[in-house]
Amino acid sequence: MIALGIVVSGWAFFPGWMSNDSLIQYREARAGAFNSWHPILMAWWWRQLDHLYQGPAPFLFQNLIMYWCGIGLLTKAIGRNAGRLAYIVPIFGLWPALFFVLGEIWKDVAFACSMFMAWAIVINAYCWQRKTSTLEKGILVILLVFAAGVKTNGIVAIPFLIFFWLNNDGVGRGIRLVALTFTIFSASVLVPFTMTRSLEVKLDNPLQYTQVYDLLAISVKTRQNLLPRYINERINLSQDELEKTYVVGQNDRLFYGYTKDLVGLRAPSLDEATKLQDSWLKAIKDHPVSYLTHRWDNFLSLLRIGHSTAAFVASPAVVQNEFHIKFDSNGISDYLSVMPLTHPWIFYPWVYHLLTLIAAAASFLKKTHRSLAAAVLGSSFAFIAPHFFIVPASDFRYLYYSYFCSLIMVCLAVLSFNRLAVEEKRVYRTGITL
Repeated sequence: MIALGIVVSGWAFFPGWMSNDSLIQYREARAGAFNSWHPILMAWWWRQLDHLYQGPAPFLFQNLIMYWCGIGLLTKAIGRNAGRLAYIVPIFGLWPALFFVLGEIWKDVAFACSMFMAWAIVINAYCWQRKTSTLEKGILVILLVFAAGVKTNGIVAIPFLIFFWLNNDGVGRGIRLVALTFTIFSASVLVPFTMTRSLEVKLDNPLQYTQVYDLLAISVKTRQNLLPRYINERINLSQDELEKTYVVGQNDRLFYGYTKDLVGLRAPSLDEATKLQDSWLKAIKDHPVSYLTHRWDNFLSLLRIGHSTAAFVASPAVVQNEFHIKFDSNGISDYLSVMPLTHPWIFYPWVYHLLTLIAAAASFLKKTHRSLAAAVLGSSFAFIAPHFFIVPASDFRYLYYSYFCSLIMVCLAVLSFNRLAVEEKRVYRTGITL
């Protein structure tokens, strides 16, 4: 099953789809010169994989292996009590909201796949009522370090997994459990930082993308240009032009629309970056209502609440590049590419978050797997929450990990109801109340 999933996915996505973000990181990987605008660990690791086979293929298959191994382990875990009903899990693995994005070489995909496989390892041990093995512990540590390194703003989701893992292994309770969770979490975050500290890195704060977007929004809402001087000198837009440039759920029009390169409106120096941040903080302090209104509208756009179309999902293509990397479309990629248009509701994030809440409520009400449900729910919503403040657009991929949490929660709900059905059948046959 796992092998078949990897083969089919590999055929559909090979050698891996590359957007401009992917290409920038691959250039860094080839050159060995990195920029903190994108995760340093991801580009560094891509450089190591590139020694095996040049291009995006190794990174693609790495993600596919984590994804399908996660599907396989979750199927095995659910199958202990759900029997044949567990075979619905591999079918979910082909669900477009999860499957479509897998083809892209993005940090969001790498993070989600590594976290999903980590959850699957822990859940498998939990369902079979055992502790994780030494091998599994080693794999978990690697997966968590990788996840923390490839998507820094996703690290808030990690402690919930660690806490449940350690609790299931019975390593301690109370303060000891919390302390061990914090220790492993801190190590997961510090190891990538330590690994990349000696590399040649140009410091660029990716939060600039959000800062410029927020300043544009507040400028439009207050009808006063609050953008820093270096931006106004570079693009020189009138107030009316700024208002036409502002779009809820999209910042590319301003940040990249007036430049001819992929650098966009990044601050040209550390001093200008500091001035941009100061302008951003001052604008938020002086106009909190305008800021929060903009953030709220953007967050609703991210969730697609009140929208009848899907946000950008993925593009089965490789952008033009100097490495002669190309993608030839096929039946699966063609089918997936039109799904956001023909079935947009499949790509509404709010659908999956609501499903997560309903499944969690079912577990709590039925008093089955409540600790696991609480951990997955907490991880999902801890991951989602910061996006209210930092997300610069409404792309479907930004909340990709939370869709995996939804899949896990649905499987738990199925397991809960199936367990109750088994117990009721046993009561009926034996007359013994469990």
